[in-house]
Amino acid sequence: MLNVKKIIFLFLLFNFCSCDKLDTRDLLVKNNSGKVIFSILSENDNMNNGGFYYEYQNGFDKTKRGDYDAPFIFSEIKKGQIVANGDRPRFWDSFFNRLEDKKARLFIVQKDSVDKYGWKEIFKKNIYNKKYFITLEKLDSLNWQIEYKGM
Repeated sequence: MLNVKKIIFLFLLFNFCSCDKLDTRDLLVKNNSGKVIFSILSENDNMNNGGFYYEYQNGFDKTKRGDYDAPFIFSEIKKGQIVANGDRPRFWDSFFNRLEDKKARLFIVQKDSVDKYGWKEIFKKNIYNKKYFITLEKLDSLNWQIEYKGM
């Protein structure tokens, strides 16, 4: 009986230790401008390089969208709000380690631009109002909060 308990304990301990740790850090965007904005995280200077925005890529056929291929929902960041970026990676350390220059880009797009051009054109022509180059160390020093003050 004692051996069975030891085996069960070791099995549970091994399974618990082998699990990935959940990365709970969020990239927060604080809007201190007079405009409503959106934030987009990218691995490079192309805003549409991630899997979140596939529906805005050239040649995307809406009729071939699968049951689980829901469009990305952009979160408005109103004046004075602090909102977590919605397109964050699952694990930040791995994300930054795979970047060629170890710098991510955070693009700020004003709602006025989206209303004028639409998301498809925004991504096609890389239209943005501000671009931040961020590193893991910079995010740590800023307590994971980027402040947008406007133009």
